[in-house]
Amino acid sequence: MEFKDVVYGRRSVRQFKDTPVDDKILKKIVDAALWAPSGVNLQPWYYVVIRTPEKMTRLKEMMSVVSDRDKPHLEERFLAHPEVVKTTLSFISTLGGAPAVVLAFRDKPDYTWALLDEGVVQSVAASMENLVLSAYDHGVSSCWMTAANQAHMTKDLRDEFAPGHGELVGIIALGYNAAEEAPKAPKRKADKFVLI
Repeated sequence: MEFKDVVYGRRSVRQFKDTPVDDKILKKIVDAALWAPSGVNLQPWYYVVIRTPEKMTRLKEMMSVVSDRDKPHLEERFLAHPEVVKTTLSFISTLGGAPAVVLAFRDKPDYTWALLDEGVVQSVAASMENLVLSAYDHGVSSCWMTAANQAHMTKDLRDEFAPGHGELVGIIALGYNAAEEAPKAPKRKADKFVLI
């Protein structure tokens, strides 16, 4: 697949088939994430790929708490669109039935000696971008989520799935799109860059 096809073709998918993603493909997807650029070459990421039924059940229990905590924020944000609130809360708590979910952590609690906290988060985010693009290149759909951050559950998820590592930066659901077609691309906002 051409790089431009990956960039312009990737979509956020929120309903997945129950078909598992092969471990070899998961490893290739995560390996691409590990090749992202990072400030001071810290490579400050740590990934946990959840795919077993036991761990997935526990993650969904925790995501149900996230959904409950996010409900007031979503109701305020989408006041005129209650159906959006309903489907979003359902996705958060069920993860859309994704057979694999990636938790992205900053690898240490404190990097301030080498790089400002914002730089660490930017590095992990660059790595996560590699991950979702690699997934699409391998025919795997994804959805990058920040709901746990908004619900202040990052430390809880760290303590449960990656003790000893830094806080959660984001969650990526992975699997095969349950819909016949890819979601339509959202309209791009105008006036988002300037050449000077």
